[in-house]
Amino acid sequence: MKKCRFHRLIFNTITLILALSALNISAEAHGPRFTHIATSAQIAEDADGLWDAQNVALGKYDSYFGPIDKAVPNLNFTTSTFWIKFTITNGTDRSQEYYLETARSVTNHIRFYETNMLKARLMYETGDEFPFEKRPVIYRKFLFPISLEPNESKDFMISVTSDGEVINLPLKLWEPSNFHGFAQRENLTLGMYYGLLIIIAMLFLFFGFIVKNRIYHLYTLYVAFLFFMQASLDGLAFEYIWPNSPWMASHSVLIFSSLSVFTLMYYAADFLRLKKTPKTFQLAYKVLMGLVAVCAVTSLLSGFLYEITFPLINGLSLISLLTILIAIFWVNKNVSKVNPLFALGFLTVLAGGIVFILTNFSIIENDFLSANAIKLGSAGEVIFLSLAMVNRYRQIQKEGQKAKREAYENLEKLNKITSEQNAMLEQQVKERTQQITKQKEELEVKNNEIIDSITYAKRIQDAILPPDDLVNKELHNGFILYLPKDIVAGDFYWLEPAKNNVFIAAADCTGHGVPGAMVSVVCHNALNRSVREFGLTSPSKILDQTARLVDETFEQSNEEIKDGMDISLCKIDQVSRQVEWAGANNPLWIISKHDFENLGEPSLTSGDLKLFEIKADKQPIGKYVNREAYTHHKVSLNEGDVIYMFSDGFPDQFGGDRGKKYKSKNFKRYLLAIAAENMTDQKTSLKQEFEQWRGELEQLDDVCVIGVRI
Repeated sequence: MKKCRFHRLIFNTITLILALSALNISAEAHGPRFTHIATSAQIAEDADGLWDAQNVALGKYDSYFGPIDKAVPNLNFTTSTFWIKFTITNGTDRSQEYYLETARSVTNHIRFYETNMLKARLMYETGDEFPFEKRPVIYRKFLFPISLEPNESKDFMISVTSDGEVINLPLKLWEPSNFHGFAQRENLTLGMYYGLLIIIAMLFLFFGFIVKNRIYHLYTLYVAFLFFMQASLDGLAFEYIWPNSPWMASHSVLIFSSLSVFTLMYYAADFLRLKKTPKTFQLAYKVLMGLVAVCAVTSLLSGFLYEITFPLINGLSLISLLTILIAIFWVNKNVSKVNPLFALGFLTVLAGGIVFILTNFSIIENDFLSANAIKLGSAGEVIFLSLAMVNRYRQIQKEGQKAKREAYENLEKLNKITSEQNAMLEQQVKERTQQITKQKEELEVKNNEIIDSITYAKRIQDAILPPDDLVNKELHNGFILYLPKDIVAGDFYWLEPAKNNVFIAAADCTGHGVPGAMVSVVCHNALNRSVREFGLTSPSKILDQTARLVDETFEQSNEEIKDGMDISLCKIDQVSRQVEWAGANNPLWIISKHDFENLGEPSLTSGDLKLFEIKADKQPIGKYVNREAYTHHKVSLNEGDVIYMFSDGFPDQFGGDRGKKYKSKNFKRYLLAIAAENMTDQKTSLKQEFEQWRGELEQLDDVCVIGVRI
């Protein structure tokens, strides 16, 4: 019942539109409301647009002029300038006011001259190149007011220029009262037409949101683009939507023509499910859509590409309609029945489109059809397509109800099967739960054993680290920040007193956790032997010997072990303030207020503090090809200078707002910022900075930072 009411509403609407259109035709056919004066005028083509109005008035180009043999001349797609000369006579005994209507609503440039005594006086200049308010008569069509005294004749001249669009050149002389009456009736018809488009667009936009189906949104877009195309052709868009945008007025017809054809093809492809058609046809269809899309782009340009877009989009419109009709017949024959209303919609708009295009090419010459063929065809198309879409909506509802019934029946069967299987599953779950519980208990026992072993390993590793009382005694003005990633660590610090000196190092062994801890024991033992057993006192010699000892240890295995250690090793004499240093991959940083001749330029400064970097040798302690002796460095420091040794755990930590690495540059800046603090506060600040930077992210590696103030 609802379907019938909707069909009746649409049918009555289109009937009313056609009736009003017929009323206009009938009124135009009866009663001389206007006079055609084109057949009494002369016309000439200025292909390059170089003629001067004064020379035209003087008759310089009279040899190019010829008579107009049609009441409404159609000058086809062109960029030429056309000049028209004509005379208007008031044959009455009273003063008369007239409107002269000429050119289509989308014409770019029109100049209206009065010629008197072989002189041309420009009376009006208008067109789409000018804001709408500049028109001599504020109306969507081009009207020029003319005043004539009793029995007076005047000579006039018009120049008309287009940017490639068809120039349609009616010369209708209206009495104002007749024109206003006609305009009211015509606007009523237009209001019904555009009202229909708006209602249908809103209706199917609503359907689209309810059904959540793309095809309804595509159809809504098509109707919307059709609305703007027709409003642009009629001049209504320029009058009411973009009156201050001449560029949009000039380009809107092409833009919305291309968009409407593109969305119509997209919508038709979705409606017909063209994926079931032959591959060659699909390819041709996509190529055609691509060409239409290119027209949409070139419609935004100017020049030659813009000019040829006018005839091209007209031709592509016709080809696209024919292609869709071919698709309709193929799908209907080979796949499934196509709703006849859908096919009828395209036949209707095809008929209107063919008539419109043929009038553009002057094959059919009819003023009314030229202005209204597309409207009549598109109105019929929209009506039939809308009815087809309503039927599709009802079909979707029926399919949905059928699917629900089938789903309910399947659900009943599934419930029965499920209830039978549940009993079996419950028994299996009980058995499996018992098995998992047993495995969990076994895993907990094994896990506790592993944790206990690792915890005990930590006690062993802690035992090889220098005791706190030794660190406090030898490093009374320094700190060690030590943050293992796991229970045991690959990083370690090493301290060895020797007479008036103290050896101190920050070491980073390969890996972390248990593997790193095992390597650290080997490397720690090698350092102790190098000093205690071999009696070495030079940091570079200590590293050379340590490397040999580590290699000897790992070479005893049948496996090739490439693990080793990066280290920064210092020998500090607090009395003479002499520092000897060597490094394997890890550098030494010195912060001081003074300059050092043998250290070059500081790598970073802050206020009066300068950070100097002594770079390490790029070879680790461990297996390495082409090993060389480590470089020995010796620096005389000043009281208050601070040295820093560290592993890569701090600068390599990810964190911050973007989850990126802290990096050495930021580490340098931060150390410069806190270098003036006492060493205990520095340790606290560094730990807070590390935790704040890390945030919720996992600690990446072991961290070891040593600072000593001289």
